[in-house]
Amino acid sequence: MLKKLVTGQLSLPMTFWGWGFCGGLFIGLIGLAGIHTGHTSMVPLSYILKTILFSAVFSGITFILRKKITVFGALAFLVVLIQVVMSIVMVIGLSSLLYK
Repeated sequence: MLKKLVTGQLSLPMTFWGWGFCGGLFIGLIGLAGIHTGHTSMVPLSYILKTILFSAVFSGITFILRKKITVFGALAFLVVLIQVVMSIVMVIGLSSLLYK
């Protein structure tokens, strides 16, 4: 399934909403649970997982757009690109929590 995501063999809604939105929400909840349970090292780890997930979604959307460019595809591309950049920034900013 991950290979289909990365290579763009899934539909745009499944890639963006299924893997991007729902997957990102699930991983974000894991980081939030780490905060509430006192395991602060879970926060940067969740952002590392988000970076990996959104990079795979970004790759899938890029392959989908190579076949046919649509307005929704371009919007999804921009949203996921912003998510990848923000996740990388958060990993760098929160990396000190990994070494407590």
